Amino acid sequence: MVGQQLSPVSRRPGPGAGPASAGPLAGRRTVIAGAAAAVGGALVGARVVAAPAAAAAPPVLQTASSGLPFMLGAAGDGVASGEYERQLGRRLDLTATWADSTWASTHLPVLQPGGELAGWDRALDVSVGAFEAGTTWAQAAAGACDEAWTASLTALAGLRAGRPGTTYIRFAHEMNGNWYPWSVRASEVADFQRGWQRYRALQQRVFPSARLVFSLNHNTVGLDADSSVLHPGAGQADVLGVGYYNRYPYLATAADFAGWLPARDRWGGPAGLDAFRALAAAWGLPLAVPEWSLCADGSGGDAPDFVTALHSWLLAHAGAGAGQVLYACQFNVSSGFGGAFTLLPSDRLPHASEAYRRCFGA
Repeated sequence: MVGQQLSPVSRRPGPGAGPASAGPLAGRRTVIAGAAAAVGGALVGARVVAAPAAAAAPPVLQTASSGLPFMLGAAGDGVASGEYERQLGRRLDLTATWADSTWASTHLPVLQPGGELAGWDRALDVSVGAFEAGTTWAQAAAGACDEAWTASLTALAGLRAGRPGTTYIRFAHEMNGNWYPWSVRASEVADFQRGWQRYRALQQRVFPSARLVFSLNHNTVGLDADSSVLHPGAGQADVLGVGYYNRYPYLATAADFAGWLPARDRWGGPAGLDAFRALAAAWGLPLAVPEWSLCADGSGGDAPDFVTALHSWLLAHAGAGAGQVLYACQFNVSSGFGGAFTLLPSDRLPHASEAYRRCFGA
């Protein structure tokens, strides 16, 4: 599916992929974002968008739309049209899109004039893949990806120029899983850190007003180590993110949710939300939950208590400080998943949907 425009979302491993996930689970989304880029004047896409001059970064916490103490986000069905907000009864502060392939990250049709999110001026979370299959972190650390990364950042900076909403870049997202070309093995940690540092330097030069999100999956698969060993160093990220789906494990009750909050995996790495919050505090960063939802297939269930407990947790820890929760974005994409993760409309998760509208709505 890479390089093919498919609505806003194409496929890759199912959200919240768990311990058994691997390459064959590739069935998740790769949101195709963008349409043009330029590197040193060379045309990469159909339309060159010059990066803007450096401007002051907008405030990190932007909650004027929702009125909540954390930034309320959603991605997928009904967001761009406003139907999602109508069903929820509250405006969103943020949406998200994905650009996992090199083509996707340097061709941003979703953000291009006429694209689904072209008119989105509020905060935006953009997941950007690091590289394609066949490239390694050792090569990236040596500069092999600099041209593509610069093209991607240039395009994104140009298309988001003048927007009041902050752009959050989730580079190499879920690198502690095993379902992406940029997944990190224990032997690659040092190369990954050097590659990340190269990207950070480019981001600060090309798109300094953006915020760089170091985004983990809540389950570590394939790294065989505590995911915190991936930390690329002080000043190398602005936000710690964690994708968190109610599967692997499935938390059916409020007691289940509370019991899992401090959980750690077999390597001692964070697994529960409070463990990730503690890691964010230790790194001096706010925490984001850039993807969350429930799952109507056999790995999850319709758990309204999970939604209620998550809402209470978000309210209790909201803010822009270290260890506080900056934003949470509900994954509402139906295409490719049979609506298994969709809360609005309520077709497959009716009880959770009702709890979501009651807690997160007006």
